[in-house]
Amino acid sequence: MTDEKPLILVVDDEPDIRELIKDILEDEGYKVSTAANGEQARAAFSSQQPSLTLLDIWMPDVDGISLLKEFKQASPQSYILMMSGHGTIETAIEATRLGASDFIEKPLSMAKLLRAIEITLESQKKQAALHRLHTYPPVGKSAAMVQLREQAQRVAEHSMPILLLGEGGVGKHCFAHYLHSLGQYSNGKFIELSVESFPTDSQKLTALANGNSLYINDVALLSEAAQALLSHLLDSQKLSQCQLIFATQHSLETAISKGSFSEGLLYKINSISLNLPALRDHIEDIPELVEHFVDEHTSQADLPYRHFTVAAQNRLRNHPWPGNILELRSIIQRLLVLGDTDDIDSSEVDNALQLSTDTAIPVIGNGNINYDLPLREAREQFERLYLLKKLDETAGNVGKAAKLSGMERTHLYRKLRTLGIDTKKAAHDTEEKEK
Repeated sequence: MTDEKPLILVVDDEPDIRELIKDILEDEGYKVSTAANGEQARAAFSSQQPSLTLLDIWMPDVDGISLLKEFKQASPQSYILMMSGHGTIETAIEATRLGASDFIEKPLSMAKLLRAIEITLESQKKQAALHRLHTYPPVGKSAAMVQLREQAQRVAEHSMPILLLGEGGVGKHCFAHYLHSLGQYSNGKFIELSVESFPTDSQKLTALANGNSLYINDVALLSEAAQALLSHLLDSQKLSQCQLIFATQHSLETAISKGSFSEGLLYKINSISLNLPALRDHIEDIPELVEHFVDEHTSQADLPYRHFTVAAQNRLRNHPWPGNILELRSIIQRLLVLGDTDDIDSSEVDNALQLSTDTAIPVIGNGNINYDLPLREAREQFERLYLLKKLDETAGNVGKAAKLSGMERTHLYRKLRTLGIDTKKAAHDTEEKEK
C-alpha cells in the first residue's frame, strides 16, 4: 500500500446507517464511497477497487453473501467486512469461509467497527510488506545472476507466457514476483495458483487473471482438466490481458513421455523459458546472499544482528546446498536465532549444517510424504514432522521454534496442542540424543 488514504466502500440499503458510517470514516481520515444496493456495489467495486468493503448482508436486490462470493471471485485478495442486524452463527461462519475478514453485528458499535477496520487494514499492510519482501532482483554479481537480471528486464514487458525452470529452492517464486514488478501489469495483483487451488471454471480463471500477474506453480502436476482449460483459454486469447508466469522443478518432457502432460500445452507456455541456476553453480554469490538474508531477517523478523566471519562464509561456499537458496536462507535464520555471540565462525556454521542434516524431516517410502493419505491427514503428518524438527533444533524452546518457523508463539502453542506434541518430551528427547 502507498501513503494514499485508503478508500472504503460502504454498501448498505439503509440511508441513515450508510451516511452515518460515511461521516465517521471521513472524520477518521478515510476516503469513502457508498452504494445503496447490489447493482451500485458491483459498479463501485469494479471501477474503484476499494482498499476495504463494508458489506451489509440483507439488501432488497441481492444478499451480501452472494456479493461476497462475486467480489472474492473477481478479486481474491480483496478485504471485506460483513455487517448484519439479523445475523446468526451459521451466517458468520459462512461469510468467514467465503473469505470475509470479519463479521460485525448491528446495531453497530462504532468503536468496534473502527477497530475492525484498523485491524483489517493493518493486515493488508502486512501482506503488502510481505509482497515487497519477495520482490527483489536476483542477488549476486556472478555471470549467471547478471544474465538472469538482463533476461528479466527483456522478457517482463512481453505479453507471451514465461516458463521458469529450476530445482526446488532456487527462487522461482521470488523471481516471479520480480518479473511482476517489471511487467506491464505491475499495478495489478500477483496471484499465485497451486495445483490444489487451480480453478477449473473458465470464468473464474479469466476473472482472476484479467489485469493481474498469474503465477502457476508446479505446472507439470496440473490435472488433465486444468491443462485442457489452460490450453483452451490460451488458444482463444482469453488470457491475453494478464502476465502469465509458469514454474516447474519437474521435467515437462518426461511428463509428456509418461502421458501426464500435454505436449500441445508445453508449446503454448514455453515461448520464453528461463533457467534459474542451482546455488552450487554460482557459489561466488554466497557472501552477497548472506548479507541480503541477514538484512532481511534482522529488519523483517526483528532477529539480532550477527556478523559472519570470512571463515564462516567460506564454509558456506563449500557446502553442496541440495536445498539451494531456500536452504541457505533457513541456515542463516537458524544461526541468527540460536547464537548468542556477535560473530559467527566456521565451527558454528559446521554445527548448524550438521544439525540440519541430522534432523532432516523423516520421509516415507521413496522419500515423500505418504500420498495414500487424504490431504488433511498428509498435511497434519507433514506439520507434525516439521514442528518436531524445529523443536529438536531449538532443544524444545518454543519461542525460538516459533521464530524459526515464522509463527506467532501463541499460534505455535495452539498448533502443537492440536497435533498432540508434548514440548517437554521433545526437549527431553533432544537432551537424551545429545548425551
